[in-house]
Amino acid sequence: MNNPIASGLIALLGWLAFALARWQTWAAGHISLFVMAGHTYSQRANLPHVPSKGYDGQFYYRFALNPFNWHQTAYGITVDHNYRYTRLGYPIVAWILSFGQHHLVPTVLVVINLICVGIIGWLGGKFARESGRHALWGLLFAAYFGLVISVGRDTAEPLADACMLGGLLAYRHSRWVLAAILIAYGVITNEPILVVAIAIALTRLYQMYRRQARPGLPDLVWVLPGAAYVVLQAAEHFLVKGKAGASVDVTQNFTLPFKALVPAVVRDFRLMSWTHLGMYDINLIEFIALGVFVVAGLLVLRSTTAPVHERVAFLGFVLVEMVIASGQFWDSVFGDGRTFIDAFLLAVIMLLATPSVPSPVTAAADGTKKAWVMTANRVFATNRVITNKRLGILAAIAVAALIVVARRRILFQ
Repeated sequence: MNNPIASGLIALLGWLAFALARWQTWAAGHISLFVMAGHTYSQRANLPHVPSKGYDGQFYYRFALNPFNWHQTAYGITVDHNYRYTRLGYPIVAWILSFGQHHLVPTVLVVINLICVGIIGWLGGKFARESGRHALWGLLFAAYFGLVISVGRDTAEPLADACMLGGLLAYRHSRWVLAAILIAYGVITNEPILVVAIAIALTRLYQMYRRQARPGLPDLVWVLPGAAYVVLQAAEHFLVKGKAGASVDVTQNFTLPFKALVPAVVRDFRLMSWTHLGMYDINLIEFIALGVFVVAGLLVLRSTTAPVHERVAFLGFVLVEMVIASGQFWDSVFGDGRTFIDAFLLAVIMLLATPSVPSPVTAAADGTKKAWVMTANRVFATNRVITNKRLGILAAIAVAALIVVARRRILFQ
């Protein structure tokens, strides 16, 4: 079992069981319901509709029918925001694998996500092994509760994050071209993956400034994703009418630090129920589970052996996906935190790469240091360890949250 293939297969089978249960229970055998087409944007689409305005999967489905049809309305589905045109990675794969056969697209979208979650589990096993841990700890990567929405509603996170994790591993092993291609494809699948390219750019440019590195092939890993993003944004700007997708993305999805996060958590505490498990209670469970992993990841930043660019990417994802994320994400009781997945995954990388046993040599404390420096050194200790017992406690928290959310989405939309 100490093999990444095992973690990948277990992840695949576990998520397959969820998909089958949701398909036969909530969807009543209609796989097309995973698209979550609503009457607001998919009025004339040849799909069963949910009793709401629908969800993001309807737009991925629309582009999977033909990713090169950029009319605002096509196949009965109207695009709501222009940034949809630049998230083509997932639809392109679905379009290729369905051979342009529209009736196959709903099934193909689900299959792609299941395969990608299995790949995430496999890559997680590789990260675990490289950190000197058992490969099955890699299942933590596939245990994020937000994947319930991705798999259950046909959204792009599994493919984007499989590309991101594969790119990070390739970068570790100096496979620059492969890393560049994977991260670039992740970016055009889900633009937050651009944080990884920016983190690599910052670390590379700093190394050049310190004369520790020269421009070379490793820089392709941030140049190519950046170029792919710019080219796709430019194409959308010139070919599609209306406000630029990048501008809409920023204005709708970002706000001042903690402006949306804090009020949303306060609201969830205020509206929580003591008699039954309601949607605000589940929101709190999700926030606590995510918060535990993020805080744990921050506390091991100085003791983890993860490369510097991965630490920078972790901080970047926490900032972009949590701290400055707008109320569009924090006020939702419908998305189950799927957009915070990258912060979770990078936190897991930090934790797995932290030593599991104390270092035999510990630096002596310097009594002459200022109090705030000593406090910072204690909080972000350089000799902190994450034993298998501690990792097991974290895993139990993740699995508990996953079970709660999965049960909810098996029974309800």
